[in-house]
Amino acid sequence: MTKEITISTRVTEEMAEQVDRLSEQIGRTRAWILHEALQAYVASEQEFIDAVQEGLNDLAQGNVVDHDRVVADWSRRRNESGQ
Repeated sequence: MTKEITISTRVTEEMAEQVDRLSEQIGRTRAWILHEALQAYVASEQEFIDAVQEGLNDLAQGNVVDHDRVVADWSRRRNESGQ
């Protein structure tokens, strides 16, 4: 079993009220909501960092597409779709 620790932070009164309102609406505790929010944020940021690293790796290997080509392709696709 994973050991749990407590992390604390300060939030505005408005944020606390929003969390409490959500807590009442969905029948979950404040702690549960904050845990889910933190978990989602960390996962999202890690996904972004991983994508940036993947791009940097591609750049280092020369796997890139010229900007003008990308713009031309998107313009062509937009015109084909009638937009």
